Amino acid sequence: MTRLPTTLLLILLAGFGLPAAATDDKKPLDAVLIMDSSGSMKSTDPKELRKPAAKLFITLLGKQDQLGVMSFSDNAYPITWLTTLDTQVNKTRALQATDKISSKGAYTNIHAAIARGIDLLKESDAKGREPIIVLMSDGKMDVGDNARSAELRKKIMDELMPLIKQYKIKIYSIAFTEQSDQELLQEIADASEGRYALAATDSSLHKAFTKIFEQSKEPNMLPLTENQFVVDASVREITILANKKTEQSKIFLESPGKVRYNAKAPKESMQWFESADFEMITISKPEIGDWKILFSDNDNKAYIVADIELRSRFAFNSTVGSQALSITAWLKKNEDVVRESDLLKSMEVKLIVEHPDGSIEKMDFPGANADGQYITQFTPTQDGIYAATLTATSKTFQRQQVFSFRSNLPAQTASHKPVEHTPEPVAETPVKQQPAEPVKTDDHAVTQPPEEIDIAQAAMIFVTVNVVLILIGVNVYFFLRSRKKKSAEQ
Repeated sequence: MTRLPTTLLLILLAGFGLPAAATDDKKPLDAVLIMDSSGSMKSTDPKELRKPAAKLFITLLGKQDQLGVMSFSDNAYPITWLTTLDTQVNKTRALQATDKISSKGAYTNIHAAIARGIDLLKESDAKGREPIIVLMSDGKMDVGDNARSAELRKKIMDELMPLIKQYKIKIYSIAFTEQSDQELLQEIADASEGRYALAATDSSLHKAFTKIFEQSKEPNMLPLTENQFVVDASVREITILANKKTEQSKIFLESPGKVRYNAKAPKESMQWFESADFEMITISKPEIGDWKILFSDNDNKAYIVADIELRSRFAFNSTVGSQALSITAWLKKNEDVVRESDLLKSMEVKLIVEHPDGSIEKMDFPGANADGQYITQFTPTQDGIYAATLTATSKTFQRQQVFSFRSNLPAQTASHKPVEHTPEPVAETPVKQQPAEPVKTDDHAVTQPPEEIDIAQAAMIFVTVNVVLILIGVNVYFFLRSRKKKSAEQ
């Protein structure tokens, strides 16, 4: 009875992949971008949209991050090795490397792609860096021989994934089509604590890269309300990702001074990148005030570099066996927590969580404590991936962070009752009972403690033992009596 809470806690600790950037010691990234160059890409990506989508990801990376670019078909072919993106020359080379990705390969050797990615990243964690692989493919594991392809597919999970875990590499996999080996790509991502995405439409491809950037870097952002955002004096640079409604759409930015800019007539401090599905604008020292993105689609982004950042930390409740997460948020200026009452007293901090079933839960943080921290709790109730959005807003100051985490709750504790969502009624069908299996974590199978002995069963054992002892005693008595009688007769 005393072991169950401890077992439950171990399962929870092993089952949660908490956001790394929710702490102050965020590591620089070592990313290997592995892109499919098989011939089928001519039909699955005829506009070569994977190239501008990859460039979007590269552009968003920081100066401390490192990137390598690789193509694969029958084998894996590095185009650039891991290179720090600390100069414009290095970043330009990385961007140009994506243009060298072809669609001429005969096969799709996913095994070779991952193996080569491991070679490039196996020293990253030891050097204090966070290693990730971004793997894009439109097909299945194929080297031209069905038996050999099946063998290599099995080796990915049996031989390569243990190395992925050993070197703490996360794989973010993207399937280009529904005909891709989605099961394998999903399994690879899950086993490495990465993420999987299906980019079956043109417009979803660059959004998949955007999510990978947010999940791996968790940058500070400005929240957008009807495509409007507020820039404060601490913002030094902003990168806006504006989605197009159609390929012919033209995006405009309207400054606080009501001046409109576009790709044809940008401001001197603006860098403007156009693509078929999105436009990306970087502004140095943006004007303070209210900005608007005009004539765009929804789900736009505004990433910032600022002197004041929104930071957060997740920690398990100290109560043994508790499933609750304590969530702490604060504003950070330089290396110090902001405690200025004028800034904090009007600040509203909110958390929006999307559950694995798509339902939404909203929470408000209480006001800041004496240490300038906002603290609340969240209890996961479902097994799967949660998406979370943290916002801190006042009239003149706004910040946002988005991130995700995985919950692997055991079956006996996971509640699959959705929040703000009522499922359609379904007909009940009898379920065949299967013998219970151990609850598995990423590294160990944790079995439940043995059931306690039933009271009736214990009583039966007690009676049986006593009967046996009495019979033995009776036999001993008559044996000794017989011996004594014979001695007397003699």
